[in-house]
Amino acid sequence: MKDFSIYVNSAEKLEQIKNKKRFYRKYRIFLGILAVVVLSGAMTAYHYREFHSFERVKTVIEENSSEQNIEIYKDGVLKYGENQIAYYDKNGDGVWSKTYSISKPQVKTSKNYILAADLQGRNLYIYDNEGEVGAITTSYDILDAEISDQGVVAVALSAKNTNYIELYNTDGDKLVSIQTSISENGYPLDIALSPNGQILCASFFIVDGVEMKNRLTFYDFSEEGEKTENILGGYDFNNTVVPTVAFIGSDNVCAFGDDKISVYSIMGKPRLQKEIEVNSSIKSIAFDDGHFAIVRGHYSDEKEGNYTLEVFSKNGNMVGKSGVKGDYTTMRIRRGKVIFISPYHCSVYTSSGSNIFDYNFKKHVLQMLPGADSQSYFIEYDDRLDLIKLK
Repeated sequence: MKDFSIYVNSAEKLEQIKNKKRFYRKYRIFLGILAVVVLSGAMTAYHYREFHSFERVKTVIEENSSEQNIEIYKDGVLKYGENQIAYYDKNGDGVWSKTYSISKPQVKTSKNYILAADLQGRNLYIYDNEGEVGAITTSYDILDAEISDQGVVAVALSAKNTNYIELYNTDGDKLVSIQTSISENGYPLDIALSPNGQILCASFFIVDGVEMKNRLTFYDFSEEGEKTENILGGYDFNNTVVPTVAFIGSDNVCAFGDDKISVYSIMGKPRLQKEIEVNSSIKSIAFDDGHFAIVRGHYSDEKEGNYTLEVFSKNGNMVGKSGVKGDYTTMRIRRGKVIFISPYHCSVYTSSGSNIFDYNFKKHVLQMLPGADSQSYFIEYDDRLDLIKLK
């Protein structure tokens, strides 16, 4: 029989083993945290990296054309004007092209649909990614129009001493018609429709004797709203004119006044969520589904650039701020990128206020909008539309 023995760890040995296990566990946690920090830093650096030039990926269309407006739709771009609207996919390939006759075109997009309205005219055209869906002819002149993700069309109409707010479906059937009196309700400046097509906000300018004021009226077109004759609530501004209202996301309405910005939550009754006082002249405003931005004159302690850019989340919290160099003719925000255009210059800022692209062009630039990825942009010149990639 072979001899055998049982080895028993001493208390000191057991403590050493426990210490080693604790050390390796802490070491693994440290490595995990370090990996997350490094990855987060790399992603941040990638997102906010600066670009100094670009390459042309493709000329989408090259012609002398009066259709010199562009707008984002899905991952591609729309090119439109008085006679035609065309949709190009993310690669710059033509998907469809349709003709119409519009004297003053206004194009709005939602998640699924495109609306082309003839401002001061009476025709509306509805499209999706496959082409034309329907057309609507109104009884009165169009002041403003919106389209929801479901294809509900809201339109503000002007008649003598009377205005109408009407809703239609994509087949052209009238769903709702609300008559408003200029003497009682005021003149409609702008309307905004929720993505689900159920809530509408209208800004009215009211003259009452020698007094002037602005009123926001919220309408509810759901089944619940029918119980209160579609009125959800309202707010009056005594010393502020509100020429623009917009849905930022699905539950927040932003009212852009001449001296302040008011953000309302429409979860239930409209509720003032944030009020941003602007103690300087507002030069420009812009918004997309997730952010809004303003450019204003400097405050006394601000020296960078000619103006100040402020970017806000949909809840009204400031997420970015920067000085804006030089002057510009157009400001837009799309996909979280703030873009400034002047005839031969373009600047792109992130929502945090970082200037990631600043370039002087040799050709006259009309518009520039982000494409499907962070480096792709559609840029429109006088004579062509290009798909480019920043580098």
